[in-house]
Amino acid sequence: MHLISAFLFWGHLGCTPQDETDTATLEPVACQTLPEGDVSLPLDERPHNEDVEWWYWTGHLQDEDGRWYGFEQVFFSFRYAGMDAMMAHHAVTDVEAQHFDYVAFYGVDEKPAVLDQGFEFQMGSLTAEGANGVDVLHGELERTTLDLKLTSTKAPVLQHQTGYTEYPFGGYTYYYTRPRMSAEGTLVVDGESRAVTGSAWFDHQWGALIEATNVGWDWFALQLDDGREIMVFLLRPEDGLLVAGATVTDADCNSNEIHDVTVTPLGEWTSPATECTYPMGWDLQVGDEVFTLSPVMEDQEIGESYKTYWEGAATVDGAATGRAYVELTEYCD
Repeated sequence: MHLISAFLFWGHLGCTPQDETDTATLEPVACQTLPEGDVSLPLDERPHNEDVEWWYWTGHLQDEDGRWYGFEQVFFSFRYAGMDAMMAHHAVTDVEAQHFDYVAFYGVDEKPAVLDQGFEFQMGSLTAEGANGVDVLHGELERTTLDLKLTSTKAPVLQHQTGYTEYPFGGYTYYYTRPRMSAEGTLVVDGESRAVTGSAWFDHQWGALIEATNVGWDWFALQLDDGREIMVFLLRPEDGLLVAGATVTDADCNSNEIHDVTVTPLGEWTSPATECTYPMGWDLQVGDEVFTLSPVMEDQEIGESYKTYWEGAATVDGAATGRAYVELTEYCD
């Protein structure tokens, strides 16, 4: 695993190793270099002693016939009513069949094991383990079983510039992203095994996040065909003072924080299962560019008694083309 991780920072997106005789005179480039800030990698891949923490994967897969599938897998660790608890979600969107399914698991008096490096989880039919930018996921639903190996093809990104920020409404977060991970594995659909490849996005976030999870947010993870990735967030506290921002990472792994951000909904959708109404379709203005996101299907809702939210795959058009994942929380009364 460690040899693979060392290789990936040399071998992707134009960041290829030089001859040994040249390396002594070359400056490191962003695609090879771990970022420095308030998050320290690989140490901070491990669990932390914080109120809330999550390890979050979303992505886009394609089988040998060109069919597109979106997926989500996440493990949460949190303190609830004075107790440690964990939660795990897994979802698959079959774009061609317009079918969405998910599963959720909960555990009280549970907390993640602290390893020497990386992480390892199992809840119900869901597992995840990883270190140094190589992750292995397994998830089972009634119709599908997904097994994936994910390998980071770009250096991690420290969100909010240093990997840390304090919220104006209270609380703080540490936050880093692996915005482009190659994916390969198998997806069993109705008993038929299909080889799949694609691209994934990984977020790891921890801190005093109870208040942030309650105010509601819109989150967008764009992987563009021109080699860029963009993370956009919109926090919606009850006082109406929206908090928005973005991080743009270019094809050479250089990241910039953008504060000139506007999120404009283009429509809405009301869930027949929960009666929650979500915005549906968005124009994202990030600096001087506008991106239009369109969901591949409307019903990509995770409807659970503890936390109901919308998490789904989308297409990107406008200033650039690509694919995205969108998360919408606290839209239920």
